[in-house]
Amino acid sequence: MKNTIRKSRLAALFLSAAIAAPTLMAPSLMSTASAADKVSIAVNTMQIFSSLDPAKVTDYTGYMAVVNMYDGLTTVSPSGEIVPHLAKSWDVSEDGLTYTFHLRDDVKFQDGTAVKASDIAWSVQRLVGINKGPSNLIVDLLKPENITAPDDHTVVFKLDRQFSPFMAVTPIMVALNEKLITANAASDDKWGEAYVGEHSAGSGPYSLVSYNRSADMVITRNPDYFLGWNKGTPIDQVRFVQTSDDATVKALAEKGELGLTSHGLGNETYESIARMPGYKLLQTRTAGGFIIKLNTQTYPTDDVHVRRAIAYATDYQTIHEIIYPGFDMQGPLSQTFKDAHNDAIEPGVFDLEKAKEELAKSKYAGQEIKLVNSYVASLAFEAEVALMMQANLEQIGITLDIKPEPWNRIVELSSKPETTPASTQVNMSPTYPSPDAMFYNQFHSKASGTWMSMEWLQNAEVDGLIDKARATTDVAEQNAIYKELQQKIVDLQPDVWAVAPNRRLGASKCLQGYQFIPMQSWDLNFSSFHWDCTKD
Repeated sequence: MKNTIRKSRLAALFLSAAIAAPTLMAPSLMSTASAADKVSIAVNTMQIFSSLDPAKVTDYTGYMAVVNMYDGLTTVSPSGEIVPHLAKSWDVSEDGLTYTFHLRDDVKFQDGTAVKASDIAWSVQRLVGINKGPSNLIVDLLKPENITAPDDHTVVFKLDRQFSPFMAVTPIMVALNEKLITANAASDDKWGEAYVGEHSAGSGPYSLVSYNRSADMVITRNPDYFLGWNKGTPIDQVRFVQTSDDATVKALAEKGELGLTSHGLGNETYESIARMPGYKLLQTRTAGGFIIKLNTQTYPTDDVHVRRAIAYATDYQTIHEIIYPGFDMQGPLSQTFKDAHNDAIEPGVFDLEKAKEELAKSKYAGQEIKLVNSYVASLAFEAEVALMMQANLEQIGITLDIKPEPWNRIVELSSKPETTPASTQVNMSPTYPSPDAMFYNQFHSKASGTWMSMEWLQNAEVDGLIDKARATTDVAEQNAIYKELQQKIVDLQPDVWAVAPNRRLGASKCLQGYQFIPMQSWDLNFSSFHWDCTKD
């Protein structure tokens, strides 16, 4: 299984066009940028940057910070392949347990020190040691002592067992500056979490200038970035501003202070911005979906018939065509994972009579039922979905208690089954380019306690199928397991799979170079963009 500078085609990944989670930019400086000018853009995010620490991030804003300030062993191409990055090549042992990565020798951290294999080994040990965020992918299969650096340019991982998606998670194994972090660590903070949470300590294309957790963040271009800046006029500075209010976003656009909108705005806002001089409308499909997550461990969604009733009471066509334009979802896995997708699964059906029949089969039949529904406060389309669901559910005897919450509050509530709302609206996308990212993060018992797993499914059969797929290296066999797994999950109805959104983005006409990458926020690495007002 020797692999030299190989491009790992991920099993069953033939993604066509999608965006995991976008942001906004501002073109206030777009009109007169010349080669000598420094280009500064404003990027509006829907959510706050709750952490800048690569060992703790779980959402699109956190990953946006990571991909701009850090470099991984590998990265992901627009076609969904794992390709070289810090590692120029790698070898895999015949038994599939030992992965040896051979590093480039020209990479420096942002403070000018060389990136060594020991930094990467320490960074992955740190990820496992902190045991938060993406660590759940590897924490029980990779012991710290089995992460080694035999020399300055070689990193070796010896797994406890075969794990077929291992290469798919290597982009999140980013290099942190061990010397810098340990110098700023405290006696009760061996991993320097306080420091990394508010500073950049990587080798990435941008470094941190300022960070206000609840309001904004500014990053600036690293002129010595090892991949260089040869795509045209680079983006020198990015200022992230958090707001999800449509009126505010439109006002920024009218002033010429907006470059790329978020994906969470109302349709009228996109159309309005697209008509403004100096803007364009981008549309892409997604690799994930907009989902109503149902807590299977709490009243009344602990009953499968209630969950099915909610699914039948969902007007999918209104969502697709009016509220949040997109395409049918056929279960928990996007159809863009072509070979792994179970095409026998039908899209959801809006049928209030069937909804009433399901409710009559539940243990709550004949009772007054009150259902809590949460969504990200100020997201216009989610508010519209909640109101639509409220009207539909009323017709079958369920009262919907709508509770919009700030995103950080939803993340907090999701940590325990008793505090997780009975239903919550979220956009779910792969955090690494493999079907496993959609199954493990949402449905495996060991992944519970995050916003991605608010179903609290806790099902031994589902766990077993996910584990079996993870241990299978034969692609055809793995895809067969994935298809069986999808049907099992659909039968349990832990979610309402509402729509595969046609992601719409209002963008500055000067901003060039966007390409979809099927991994959360990896397409928002601003070193991939350039500034050219002569196009479009």
